[in-house]
Amino acid sequence: MKNKLIATALISGSLSLFGCSSTGDIENAADKNADAQIAGWVDSQILAPEGLSLASDNVQYLSGKADLNSDGNPEYFVLIQDPYFCGSGGCSATIFDNSGNIIANMTVTDTPILLADSYRNGWRDLIVWSNGAYRLMSFNGESYPSNPSVEPVIDLEAQRQSAMEKVMATELYQQDGYDIKAVYDVEIWAPAEEFRFTFKHYGDPDFTYHAKVNQTTGEVDVHTEPVK
Repeated sequence: MKNKLIATALISGSLSLFGCSSTGDIENAADKNADAQIAGWVDSQILAPEGLSLASDNVQYLSGKADLNSDGNPEYFVLIQDPYFCGSGGCSATIFDNSGNIIANMTVTDTPILLADSYRNGWRDLIVWSNGAYRLMSFNGESYPSNPSVEPVIDLEAQRQSAMEKVMATELYQQDGYDIKAVYDVEIWAPAEEFRFTFKHYGDPDFTYHAKVNQTTGEVDVHTEPVK
């Protein structure tokens, strides 16, 4: 499939770290309400049973949302980032429905946490990093697996290498691009078929180039950011 190259304006995105850290300078009302809801669920359903709270124990967590079962309502993923809930292979995670009911509890879970382009029993498959490998997490009709470390291993590195080659084959990279690197720090529940990279360009040394490759469509999307 022929690669497409699209130059776009910079759109920044990152994992959101919650707890006692800032959630950003600008948020709309819906995002604020969702953040408050998630904090309440974390406090009452994850921390309180352990005798902890966000207010007093500085527990931090990452969160993301996506519609996993195509019902028009988002589900929410929470990954606790605190030594109390973490071991050598990962940390504790919880999936909530839109009303705050727990769909799944997981152990040994770490980022990246991705959305696969497949479904099982009407729910989208997940891919998480657990115990040194990517693991495929499929809904069994009632819940997602509680221990990702024993689930099937998924090899994403071959796809990542293929995506990198697509970037390197673009005219822009061929014209003085160099030092391409994979980016692993992506949003919770980012699409698993998308891979991100940065590279430099001899003709534009004051900017870092960011590339996103969709392995399903073959599209390569590139934007620039001033070097800080």
